[in-house]
Amino acid sequence: MKPDKFRALVKLAAEKIQYPLCLKAIEGSMHKDFHALARATLIYYLPSQIVGLKTKEERREAINSIPEIADPIHTKQFIMHGVKVIWNNANKAK
Repeated sequence: MKPDKFRALVKLAAEKIQYPLCLKAIEGSMHKDFHALARATLIYYLPSQIVGLKTKEERREAINSIPEIADPIHTKQFIMHGVKVIWNNANKAK
């Protein structure tokens, strides 16, 4: 799979917002040999999608859809940190 296509598929998966739906999109769009790499890449795309949600409750629900134990390790913490960083940077700019 070409890198551009891979990134596009992971980005489309991240647009599903809810973690289980993101994983389902990954599993349905690429060969299983790429699933681990796609999960590892998803953590870079998902925070910006979560920040884009309208309400705090929606953002919290999206984060809570991520299991405490996921592959790669510390996925939930990494995504939570990414959301906080993006949120703080956006609010500093205002």
